[in-house]
Formats: sequence, C-alpha cells, structure tokens
Amino acid sequence: MTDPNIVDFDGSDDPTNPLNWSPHYKWAMVAILSLMNQMVNLGTIIVAPTAPQILSDFHESSDLYSTILVFMWELGEILGPLAELYGEWVIYNIANVLFIIFSIGGATSTNIHMLIAFRCLSGLVVASTTLNDGIIGDMFPPEQRGGAISLISLCPLLGIITGPIIGGYLTAAAGWRWTFWIITIATGVVQIGFLFLRETYAVTILQKKTKRLRKKTGNMALRSKYASHLSKSEVFRTSALRPVKMLLFSPIILIVSLYSSVIYGWLYLVMTTLTEVFESQFNVSQGPVALTFLGIGIGMFIGAISCTLLLDKWAIRAAAGGTITPEYRLPVMVLGGMILPIGLVIYGWTAEKHVQYVVPIAGTAIISCGLILTTLPCVTYIVDAYTQHAVSAMAAMIVFRNVAGTVLPLAGPPLYGKLGLGWGNYVLGFIALVFVPIPLLLVKFGERIRTSKRSEINM
Repeated sequence: MTDPNIVDFDGSDDPTNPLNWSPHYKWAMVAILSLMNQMVNLGTIIVAPTAPQILSDFHESSDLYSTILVFMWELGEILGPLAELYGEWVIYNIANVLFIIFSIGGATSTNIHMLIAFRCLSGLVVASTTLNDGIIGDMFPPEQRGGAISLISLCPLLGIITGPIIGGYLTAAAGWRWTFWIITIATGVVQIGFLFLRETYAVTILQKKTKRLRKKTGNMALRSKYASHLSKSEVFRTSALRPVKMLLFSPIILIVSLYSSVIYGWLYLVMTTLTEVFESQFNVSQGPVALTFLGIGIGMFIGAISCTLLLDKWAIRAAAGGTITPEYRLPVMVLGGMILPIGLVIYGWTAEKHVQYVVPIAGTAIISCGLILTTLPCVTYIVDAYTQHAVSAMAAMIVFRNVAGTVLPLAGPPLYGKLGLGWGNYVLGFIALVFVPIPLLLVKFGERIRTSKRSEINM
C-alpha cells in the first residue's frame, strides 16, 4: 500500500513534472542553455589567437601559460553537488553572475598571474558543461534525449567558429583586453533570459512541493519521494564524493571518461598549436590566422548535425519497438572513432609538406567532426544510464577531461619537435584508433557491466 505521506508528482501527466512541460517551453529553454554554453566556448577559444600577444605584453613565453590561457579549467564539477542540494536554477544563475565578474577581472588584469587566476576562477563557475546534460535528462524522455543533447551542442559551435576570428581581428584592432569585454557583455545579455527559466531537478521540485503542502495542510509527516535523513552538510559531502566514487568504482564511467579525455586532449593539442603551425608553415599573419580555426568549427557543426539525425533514429531502430537501452547510443561513437584518426593524419602530413593550406584545415574539420561523433553519443549514453545522477556522472568525466586538456597539449611541442607534424599526428591517430573497440565492447557487455553487483555504488 502506498504511503499517503509520500509526496510525488500527481500522476504521469502532472504539469509540474518537467517531462510534461510544453515542447515550446522546453525548446526555448534549450535555446537559452545553448546560448550560455556558446558564451563559455567563445570565452575559451577567443583567446587562442591572442595568447601570443598576451604573453608578449606580459613578457612571458611559457607553453604552460599559453595552455592555461587558451583552455579555462572547467572545474564546474563542484556545481553538481551544490545543484543537487539547492537546485539547478539557483546555482546556474549564481554561477553565471560570477562568470561575468571574473571575465571583468580578466579584462582588467595587470600581470599574467592575475589573468590566469581569473581564467581559472571563470572555469570554476562554468555551469553549462556540468549541468546542461542533466537538465536535458530532466526534461526529455530517452527517445528524444539524443536529439536534444545534439541540438544543445549546435549553438555553442558558433563560438568555436567565430571565436578565433573575433579574437584575432579584435586583438589586432583594439587589443586583447577587448576579447574579455565582449564575453562579459554577451554573457550579461544571455543571463537576462535565465531569469525566466524554471527548476528542472525533480528532487528540488518535490522538496518545494512538500514544504507547500506541509504549510497548507499542517501535516508535518509529509516527506518527498526523494527525502533523505542526512543533514545538508552530509548531503553535500555525499554529492561531492559521488563523482569520485563513480570514477573510481564504475567501470563504465572510467572507460568512457578515459576515451573522451584522450579525444579531447588531441583536439586541445591541435588547437593550442594551430596558430603557430600556420604562422610558421604558411606565413599567415595574426588576423587571417584566426580563420584557420574555421575548419574545427565547421567539422563540429557537421558532427552535431549528424548526431541530431542519427542518435535517436539508430537507438529507436535498435530497440525495435522495445525499451531504448543506453548501449543503443554507442554505434555512432564507433563511427566517430574511425573518422578522427583520418583527420589527424591528413592534418599532420599536409601541414608538414606545405600542401595548400585548405587541405590541413580540412584535416582539422575531420578531427573535430570525429570528436563530436564520439563525445555526444558518449554523453547521451551516460545521461541515459545515470539519469538521476547524470550531473555527478558528467562531473566525473569533466575532471578526467580537464586533466587531459591541460597535460596533453604540453606534450605537443616536444612531440612535434622530435617527430615533426606528420609522424607526430600519425602517432596520435594510432593511439586514437586503439580506443575504437571500446564502444563495440560496451555495446555487447555494457549493460551486463552496469547492472553487475561490482558496479553498484552507494549513491
């Protein structure tokens, strides 16, 4: 018999359940989330062509400084536990305001250490990479989730395409500080839209509903379906440790995090060296060199469109009228894993041999297309498999990915210096190819691994 004191949604058609919100509102929310994600991507990549000028102005030349400047440390995984404690809406809004403040700090920095500190602080409050996919999981059923996750990635790709162009020409015309002012202004405009969004996290929604019903009925025995006997500090500690537990004790999380990290590491390596490669190999000046990043943006756009068309379609076909299991997302991941090494080889050898510059740019497009075809199915797989704790699962992946994104690019100059662009990228392509069997193995054994007792984690 159902406990009458348990507070849940009022049936499967409860309008307060985010799954039942109108499609128009859901997609409007996706659009606003996408725009904020675009600001983060723009804020990251807009600095890429300006990094040499920044280092020159501050009389620095370290490869480590260059890497940190280009790639903000997206350490927003701390926002996951806070969102599970206080709700996603309030944490997202606070994080966005702090991001704006820290961007202003970057624009007004007086030395390299101050600038790096504000870049790291900006990365600390990036909410989109941690919370967006969990929000999609809250609003969309599995048969629509793949397309929604793909579409939420499309708008940010404009940041990848336009960021280097804006950064390159803006730096040449007005100085590198204006790249930070542009991010500050644009993020502030998008933040206005966030004020009109609603909470999607079911735990928080039912907690608020329980408080309202207690006040209305006077029945203090009422408790949420997700009620915990833990204190807030214990809930936070549990939530904060959950990504670590998932990374250490869930084979699925560890495997896909490792694969995703290597793929992102290779892209970061290419992006941190792209400006220098085209300036040295093709004598491209600072403004036009920003256009070389177009290949990466176009490739990502093609990859995201492909995922939008294929992810849900292939999963529904594989289900054959039955339940869509998370593993049905992985065949698209195999496709991406095969494409990416081809792009690395084309980019490396054609750049080294001074082939017409359009060809290595096309190589970078293939690399980024392969990355999206690999990572978006991976994200959808994780959201499907760990829906309630998708934020924590994504945080675990982000930790791994950021380590790779910081460390692997540092290996680029020594690798290219010793082997050259051709053989250096050939080695990277071979390593990426070694990982291709992983999604194939997960298609066959993933569900068995996920549901085994050894994979059970005390959440």
